[in-house]
Amino acid sequence: MNITSLPKKSLALVAAALLLAAGGGTALLVHAQDTKAPGAAAPRPALTVTVTTPQRATVATAVAANGNVAAWQEAIVGAEANGMRLAEVLVNVGDVVRQGQVLARFDSALASADLAQSRATVAEAEAQLAEAAANAQRARDLQSSGALSDQQVAQLLTAERTAQARLEAVKAAQQVQQLRLQQTQVLAPDAGLISARSATVGAVVPAGTELFRLIRQGRLEWRGEVAATELVQIQRGQRVTLGATGASAPVTGSA
Repeated sequence: MNITSLPKKSLALVAAALLLAAGGGTALLVHAQDTKAPGAAAPRPALTVTVTTPQRATVATAVAANGNVAAWQEAIVGAEANGMRLAEVLVNVGDVVRQGQVLARFDSALASADLAQSRATVAEAEAQLAEAAANAQRARDLQSSGALSDQQVAQLLTAERTAQARLEAVKAAQQVQQLRLQQTQVLAPDAGLISARSATVGAVVPAGTELFRLIRQGRLEWRGEVAATELVQIQRGQRVTLGATGASAPVTGSA
């Protein structure tokens, strides 16, 4: 229908009809929205975001491993003297000793006699040196006067030097005998715990024979096998708890 060809009255009627039609559509739309259930929940968003403040925390972890307990350092205490008889054994396995403590004694009668003989030899050499030194001094004083020949003077001076050398030799022998007497006592090289004993009273042992074993400072080490992936979690000084089979309580230590 061509609206422009209608009279004005007719146009007014058509506009009113269109307005009524639009108003009816609006009413229908509003009515359709009002018919929704009043208690229906609004749709929830697909993603939710929660804001928080990061905090620092320590998480305890444990690394399990198996291994054996062994001595930190085990010193072997042996006989220094050769061919001596053990007279006393003063310690046993499990004893705690200090550094320098006497562990055993050898028979020192022979060493004491040898030392006494060396001292007598030293005294004799000192007397001979004194006599030779006096003769050499007289030779030096009379050398310019011609009372002694050059040969006699040389002999007296040589005798002095020989006596001096002999005295030094016997003094060295005396030190050897004194050291041999000191070796009749077996001393602990360090403080620790006696872990083994092979010394027997009455045995005559050569030099170097093992008599005792000593755990230095009484320290023990646990050598555990750890996986390579867990090795980075272990640091020096960390606390270690060992549970030994048959032990009444675990033992603690440090890595």
